[in-house]
Amino acid sequence: MYIIIANDDPFGNHFRVSDQNAGGATVFDGYIDAHGQVGINIVENDSGYGNIVTYQDGNSGIGRSFLHDGDHVSL
Repeated sequence: MYIIIANDDPFGNHFRVSDQNAGGATVFDGYIDAHGQVGINIVENDSGYGNIVTYQDGNSGIGRSFLHDGDHVSL
């Protein structure tokens, strides 16, 4: 499944995204400019949902569940 992650901050940040349906594999690890967006592919579970954890600038992660193909995730 394909989702879009978006940095809604007025300044750039480093983000890491792990895919919980892929055993916690890192699917994105990089810098996103202010108001920038990045498209990523994640694994869909048996129920048809994506489940990720996002980390910003080394902070603890935030779980985001029940994602659908094409969802826009604000970071």
